[in-house]
Amino acid sequence: MRNFHNEVVALQKVIGKRLAYEGSELDPLGRFLVQTSLRHFFWLDAIAQQLIKKPLPKKHLDLHLLVVLGIAACEFLNQPAHTSVNAAVNSTQGLRKTWAKGLINGALRHFLRHRDELIRKIQDPKALTNHPEWMIERIRADWGQSAEAVFNANNVAAPMTLRVNRQKVARHHYQQSLTDHGIESELCPLSEDGLVLAQPMNVSDLPGFDIGLASVQDSGAQLAAILLNPKPHDRVLDACTAPGGKACHLLEIEPTIDLVAVDNDPLRLMRAKENLARLGQNDVTQCLDLTQPQPGLGSFDQILLDAPCSASGVIRRHPDIKLLRRESDLPTLRATQDRLLQACWQLLRPGGHLLYVTCSVFLEENTDAIAEFLRHQSEAVLKPLPTIGVPCTFGVQLLPTVGAHDGFYFARIRKMGHGI
Repeated sequence: MRNFHNEVVALQKVIGKRLAYEGSELDPLGRFLVQTSLRHFFWLDAIAQQLIKKPLPKKHLDLHLLVVLGIAACEFLNQPAHTSVNAAVNSTQGLRKTWAKGLINGALRHFLRHRDELIRKIQDPKALTNHPEWMIERIRADWGQSAEAVFNANNVAAPMTLRVNRQKVARHHYQQSLTDHGIESELCPLSEDGLVLAQPMNVSDLPGFDIGLASVQDSGAQLAAILLNPKPHDRVLDACTAPGGKACHLLEIEPTIDLVAVDNDPLRLMRAKENLARLGQNDVTQCLDLTQPQPGLGSFDQILLDAPCSASGVIRRHPDIKLLRRESDLPTLRATQDRLLQACWQLLRPGGHLLYVTCSVFLEENTDAIAEFLRHQSEAVLKPLPTIGVPCTFGVQLLPTVGAHDGFYFARIRKMGHGI
């Protein structure tokens, strides 16, 4: 009979050990349950606290999380509620805490009997928005009336979006191939290479995926290569390339470019190598730390800087961010962003363009960072971008949107020089 032992272990790594969620050892149902529990954790936890009158000691965090998972299973799994309760109760055996069977059974059956009353009692903004307090305050301060839409989008699973490899197949031809395989899709309005699937699926079931006809990439992320708009034979730097989606897209848009794809994380860089190989591209990666001098790199006509950030714009894909990220992380991230901007600027040729990108919705990492950079660079000129997303003082901002794109920020800067 099904139990939630593995799901408890996965959730405990995030909540108890502050490790990024990794669900490779779970089956599809288990991954759905854990990701759903993370996505709605503050709400589920508020209910669990009502059900467990006496808080459990820290050594029994697994039991508290088992109640959270049980509530999530009752609410979000397409199965009878009693099946979810039984699975939760059975999990105590795998946890070697069979003495807690009565506790788990009583808590979840009380939830089923008094669900509506328990939900009505929830007043904590964290539970109502499913976001930590500091994040609520920042998003509301930065985006005012749009804040509630951001919270809502973050709490809904993102669609699966494909990037069609224009070097190998036209988008409308690939869409027809999907249709022939019984896969429904819609044209992506944000990216000329994008298709949004009606339902997520295993990539191995996508026609031609193994030979590089298509890749999985959010439509907002696809905009990066499109907005950089490399010209034939440009020397281009992808400054923080892993996992390599944007580098691959750059080569699909303009295969004649001389691309250098850099990242300082060798493990994540392996994914970029794998993606390039699947698309039939040469390995153009280098493991380097751009915050340190790299005179051997030379100079570039175009630079894509997808800077490390809070990832507050991709929470719906990585709901553990809401539980792992701290407001105190932002100053360190901002310092890294500043160092990378300065380093990339030194590598950019006069007349060249730098596209600064983050998957953040915080002004501090976006317009504030660019404003600070422009104040100290007399040769830097902000260039206009297409009218997309939310207008900003500097650059453009995509806010996460239900059924559409993640949250991304873009700013395009030209480096002026003598005679330009």
